[in-house]
Amino acid sequence: MMNIHFVDIGFSNYVEASKILTVNRPESSPMKRVVQHAREKGNFLDLTQGKKTRSIITQKGENGIVVTASAIQPATIVDRIKRTQLSKGVVERTEGEIIETTKS
Repeated sequence: MMNIHFVDIGFSNYVEASKILTVNRPESSPMKRVVQHAREKGNFLDLTQGKKTRSIITQKGENGIVVTASAIQPATIVDRIKRTQLSKGVVERTEGEIIETTKS
């Protein structure tokens, strides 16, 4: 039996935790290009509910990479992923192995 764990990324929107590749800040030029490219290919989901985009989530999809915009800070999403993994007993990386690039 396969367990699927979801993470709340704001406004009652959820993504599958195991498919998340990266959680990034949207301000950099490379991330803006990633978002634009995903929009052009039809692989972009805007789940901000009209609020300011605070993070960009890349995830594995059936048709390649899916790029999702969220109104939640990257650090908050990473904390929610960690909590989900700990509460379900799913710890794939130790605390020392996780590299956080979302320092404010």
